[in-house]
Amino acid sequence: MRRTSLIAALLVIASVAAGCAQPVRGEALAGPTPSTTPTRAPGSAPFDPCKIVTWADFPLEVRPQVDIAPRHRPPNPQAPDEVFADGCSFDNNELIPFKPFMALVIWGSITKIRVDPKNPADKPMMYGNRRGVQTADVDEKGQKGCVTRFTLDYGQVAGISLTNGRFPEVDPCKVVDGLAEKIVQRLDS
Repeated sequence: MRRTSLIAALLVIASVAAGCAQPVRGEALAGPTPSTTPTRAPGSAPFDPCKIVTWADFPLEVRPQVDIAPRHRPPNPQAPDEVFADGCSFDNNELIPFKPFMALVIWGSITKIRVDPKNPADKPMMYGNRRGVQTADVDEKGQKGCVTRFTLDYGQVAGISLTNGRFPEVDPCKVVDGLAEKIVQRLDS
């Protein structure tokens, strides 16, 4: 019996030592200190993307006249460029002629979603104590768009993507900034 205990102890020590000898790969990313709030456990969604914001959080001029429920929008497995883990679409499109107004609220992993400026169009951002990056663009049809991504706890990222071809007087980056601030306020409260 004593020999079995000794072998088990040696196996534990060898396992720990072997694990410590493994190199750590990747690059260090600065971020906020992880929260101790039990609802934000590592690997779990820190929010429901269909409930963290509502149409009431959007500017009045872009809100639908009738209540349009946001639609759960998980990533499409056929679209490898969709790197988020979960999302929700807020659509207030004009159908005839088609003029899009679509916001996608997402969350995912910092290993898949970039939050640091890497391109000339990228603008570093801070939402509360959360660092991020914003990219404005105009598509081939002249429709304005804006995407922002920012850090959350435990290596997670939140983001908002907005395409606005319906309300030319509304800056899509101001809309995503307002929504990002709401998300940070609600998560940090």
